[in-house]
Amino acid sequence: MYKRNYKITPSKYGFKVEMWNDFGMKRTVYEKNVMDASEMIMNWWESSKEEFEKRNIHTKCMVKMFNK
Repeated sequence: MYKRNYKITPSKYGFKVEMWNDFGMKRTVYEKNVMDASEMIMNWWESSKEEFEKRNIHTKCMVKMFNK
């Protein structure tokens, strides 16, 4: 199992937000301020299981399509 983590760094676009969820998935976004960055992190973590399941379904479909 992976650990949730995040990194917020200032950039010329505002703040670069790098987030990792419980499934080892990473997402990078840019937000205007730290409050928006924090909200993005919390929302993404809350939906991480659903995001992981969607990615698994997509992967299974791609495998079936290429194995025909």
